Amino acid sequence: MDLGNDNIDFVKLINIKGNVDNITPHKIAVVAFIREYGLLKMEAKDMIDFTMAPKYRKDFCILALKLIQCPDMEFKELEALLTDGRYNLLSVHLQNFCVRLQNIYVNGINALMDCVTSAVNKLMMEQSETNPCIITRCSVLGFYLRRILLYLDKLTFVQVASLYKSFCIYYQKGRPGLMMRSLSKEKLNNMESQPETSKSSLLPEESKPQEIFMKMNIIDRDSTFEECQWSRKQAELFTAQQANLLQINEKKAMAPKQLQKTIMQIINDLPEYPDIHFLSFLNCIRMKEFCGAQDSLYNCFDRAVFNMCGNGSSLNDRNKNFRYAALNRAAMHTQFGHKSVAMEGVREALGCAQEAADSGCVAAAAAWGALAGGRARRAALLARVPRPPRAAAAAVQLMAQHAAVNAARPAEVFQIISKGDTINYLHSMTDLTMAGLANTAALWGLYGKTEMASVNCQLLLNLNTKCTVGSGSVWQWSEGSGAGAVCAAAWRGAGPLAAALASLFTSPAARAAAARHHATYALRAGKWEEADQSIRQLASYDRWESQLLRAEMYFLKENPTDALETLHDILDFCKTEDDSLHYMSLRLKAMIMMAEVQHTFSNNRSTNIMLLNEALSLAKKYHLHFLAATAEMHTANVQLHMGSTKNALILARKVLPLIMEHGSAYDMARGMLLYTKCRIATSPPSGEARNQVLQSCCEALDTVKENFSKVGAEARLLHTWYLQAQLYNDIGNIVARNQCAWMYRQLETQNPVEPLNMLHIMY
Repeated sequence: MDLGNDNIDFVKLINIKGNVDNITPHKIAVVAFIREYGLLKMEAKDMIDFTMAPKYRKDFCILALKLIQCPDMEFKELEALLTDGRYNLLSVHLQNFCVRLQNIYVNGINALMDCVTSAVNKLMMEQSETNPCIITRCSVLGFYLRRILLYLDKLTFVQVASLYKSFCIYYQKGRPGLMMRSLSKEKLNNMESQPETSKSSLLPEESKPQEIFMKMNIIDRDSTFEECQWSRKQAELFTAQQANLLQINEKKAMAPKQLQKTIMQIINDLPEYPDIHFLSFLNCIRMKEFCGAQDSLYNCFDRAVFNMCGNGSSLNDRNKNFRYAALNRAAMHTQFGHKSVAMEGVREALGCAQEAADSGCVAAAAAWGALAGGRARRAALLARVPRPPRAAAAAVQLMAQHAAVNAARPAEVFQIISKGDTINYLHSMTDLTMAGLANTAALWGLYGKTEMASVNCQLLLNLNTKCTVGSGSVWQWSEGSGAGAVCAAAWRGAGPLAAALASLFTSPAARAAAARHHATYALRAGKWEEADQSIRQLASYDRWESQLLRAEMYFLKENPTDALETLHDILDFCKTEDDSLHYMSLRLKAMIMMAEVQHTFSNNRSTNIMLLNEALSLAKKYHLHFLAATAEMHTANVQLHMGSTKNALILARKVLPLIMEHGSAYDMARGMLLYTKCRIATSPPSGEARNQVLQSCCEALDTVKENFSKVGAEARLLHTWYLQAQLYNDIGNIVARNQCAWMYRQLETQNPVEPLNMLHIMY
């Protein structure tokens, strides 16, 4: 369809009223507030001994800007804002303001018109070169007053009468208010009134407006004045601020429910304003609400295209909306995991962008295609082509991830990351700097270097990301850093710290990290119901990670059938998924756990060794050093139970330093416990040398107990106390033996756990 020939049909769908600011009672009150301040300032100029303090001028300017930019508020809210002490305002200013509003209320339309016209005439007209105007025409207040006067002049008499009626209702709802009660009756009685209205002003306050309303019956029959709470400029400012906050610091933005309520108010006032529909789209994406996100996205670009057709825009501008609509549709489906549909949007956006030679859209579409597509598509889309700095920095992050999961050497991966960091620092792109640090932490974690991952998380949390939004300063917030910090704290066994960090972040990644921490802690403590609840919660964020934890729960509950069935499901998914290399770490964890289950409940040791060797080979190929060390520790455990104690000791001694350096508190305890068992198994049969080895093992078990206590592994802690008591008995240290036995009995009484018969087999 040729859009250029169908402009008339599109124009019929455009609501022109959305671009016009309506005059509301709140705007009249703001004009009166500015007018009374300006008159006070004029009086201060004429008085020699009187000057207005800077704090009053500063707070008035800040408050006036807030009142101009914020949406309309009820008179009670305005009273509370002026009297709650947040702003330093002169009491005489508030008194004059209150008198002016009551003057409008009592004296009718003439007083309302006079308030606006006199504000412009008295405050914006230069008396002489030595006596300049109070408010310049090009200032924020000057533009506001002139715009109000312009729109007021355009109103018909019926609309002005309706405006006055709305003002009276607005004024009545606020009385008696905080500001009114603080003023004296004498001041209120000295109202400004014209001589011909002095007699009528002696009537009760409510009688005169009622008489005026009785004479304005035409208003109820034919009122074309529409009261609009949000003006176009207010809506634009609100949309820009909230969209910026959703991008840099979601916690500082309005709550999703409250934000959606405000969005609906703006849509009701300005139905053809497209950007507010896009803000609704972002809010729905934030809450993972697909239907609302899709409807808001379509409404946004429908209105944008119609407005462009109505304004006679060029065909290129309309095509730009079409290609960015396709791009945002692809981004939306990628966020919800609809990868095939997302790739359709990517192809459409790429085609339109290449036709229009829009390199920015091409780069953005390639980035989303890299996220939604498989390995081959990602390699093609991330080909080295000229890009603007921002797109180039984003592409570098994706290229580093792509290289990492395709067995590139870690040195090459971090060289790519360093190039992206250089671009970020050169162009001061704070958000991409944060993304780069989060990506670096994730890659170090993938390679098993948890200390380096922790360092990058700390750098990210301590990064100075302060920026200005509106009238205040906001810290840019990275939810990736929050998830990484939660994982690092839980990894080191700092449970309270991990819980405290998790409470500060609300992103899906942080919630998934918190759910994973709770599930793991419950599994080690033997609390199956709590573990199952946390695993179900994790499943809404990461299905296969939750399945891995569920398999571990079945294993610990001595249910090998369900455990193996779950692990087979995970391995089948990892092998058949188009982008299977992204799940290599998950696949290796499932293989190691499967070997552990088979070792515990089966007598076929050769199968376990073959499975562990395959996992070790894959881990070394993809440079997953910690998973390779874990596989070797399990191999040493199998060798220990097969009777090959010397080989088990050599292997455990080789791997233990890496486990102690980068392993979690739980892994360090398990590694040290296995190494201690290997030392006991290879110790001399008798004599002083045996006693020295056993004494050294008892000291090592103190570290094991400390780490098991950190993570709440009660069953393993009891097993360690029991083993230590046996060693002290062999040495002949009766006192230490009895102390260990007493501690074992106390812990068993305080925290009864189900006895696990396989603890002597499990690594």
